[in-house]
Amino acid sequence: MNLATRRPAPVLLAILTAAILFAGGLLAGGRPPAAAVSRQSMGGVQLREGDRILVLAPHPDDEVLGAAGVLREAVRRGLPTRVVFLTYGDSNEWSFLAYRKRPVFLPRSVLAMGTLRRQEGLAAAAVLGVPAGNLSFLGYPDYGTLALWRDRWGTRPPGRGRLTRATAVPYSTAYRPGAPFKGEEILADLETILRQFRPTQIFVSHPADHHPDHAALYLFTRVALWDLQGAVPAATLHPYLVHYPHWPGEKGFHPREELRPPAKLASGFCWRSRELEPGDVEVKQRALAAHRTQFAYSKSRLLPFVGPNELYGSLDVPALVPGGAVVDLQNLAVRIENQELEINATLVRALPEGTSVNLYAFGYRPDRPFGSMPKLALRIGAETLTIRDQDRILPRATAEARVTGAKLTARIPLAALGDPDRLFLHAETRLRNTSLNQTPWWVLELPAAVAAEPPAPGCPAPG
Repeated sequence: MNLATRRPAPVLLAILTAAILFAGGLLAGGRPPAAAVSRQSMGGVQLREGDRILVLAPHPDDEVLGAAGVLREAVRRGLPTRVVFLTYGDSNEWSFLAYRKRPVFLPRSVLAMGTLRRQEGLAAAAVLGVPAGNLSFLGYPDYGTLALWRDRWGTRPPGRGRLTRATAVPYSTAYRPGAPFKGEEILADLETILRQFRPTQIFVSHPADHHPDHAALYLFTRVALWDLQGAVPAATLHPYLVHYPHWPGEKGFHPREELRPPAKLASGFCWRSRELEPGDVEVKQRALAAHRTQFAYSKSRLLPFVGPNELYGSLDVPALVPGGAVVDLQNLAVRIENQELEINATLVRALPEGTSVNLYAFGYRPDRPFGSMPKLALRIGAETLTIRDQDRILPRATAEARVTGAKLTARIPLAALGDPDRLFLHAETRLRNTSLNQTPWWVLELPAAVAAEPPAPGCPAPG
């Protein structure tokens, strides 16, 4: 069981105070809140003859939540399908407690629950008509893959499963049993699958999702697609959102209520809605119920995803040009000036004691393995600054960052990021080890990538 220890009253008070301060959002930002996205303004998602459909799911049940209708139509039309699970979902001890009626915390028992969740994934696929041979389970650590993304590359030792305590894929039924819990290993598996299956449309978890495995799978997929650019056909990416505060709305089953994007994510994303056939809504509900361990525990939170549509929001990837206009990533204002990445933001108010803003900047370039590129994490307090590249503490001179009152400014030399062509950028506020709020993981194109393939402004035409 993962029962929190009781906190001393001053620490609890500080957490509550900080949570209230940041409840309205991580940053105050420079623009008013975006209006909700209307159905009329969203494009559609169409499956076409010749399509090859790949669904990437962080855990068993996410494939149903995000793309059951897509899989159902693909099967009806005889389109090739593949479903890949990043984890076995073996770190949800509360659902295991509800299912087994006893605590599940010994590694052997946890692995048994992971095996059960795999069986549930196979059962759900059967409901949707997807053959069992079209499913792959990678077996990386549930609730631990974003940690692998952040700091388990190169010479760093493997990560460790939160409940399994494993440092390598522990399941004999996995895609590659024994693969170490390292960022390179996830990337290698995804690239192999992409090379072999050659999808034309990919349905994957969302970069704004607040579950770490969901964000991680999107990020690894982005890098894998960049690595294979020119080696496999270009595929359209359709990210689906599952975990986001106060969304999708009222709990329970509302089969006529459409999913709409969260208002806070109206800008920066190109939203698409795919309508389900009436019969597919009922099939989706049955497929979801096949995930018995999750459905019994979280039925009221899962059923809002069973309705007349499925929703996808792809990132609007802006270009950063030296000396050019500031790029507004909702609440982060970003530009390149004098070969430095400059980031400005306005906080809700001055940072309370013990609170920090963590800023992550990871570069990508096609001529270097991503594992060898710098992965900078800046922890910015009211009067402190710590800069790390994975577990290595870097000199303070590596970058500049400070909070003055409610103003945050950071300057990172592009050379410190490996002179990247592309950039991942993310920020969150933390009180000690507790995350209070966060931005999406943004993707930016830098001059070399822009010169090679200028991005189209705004959202592409619906289709």
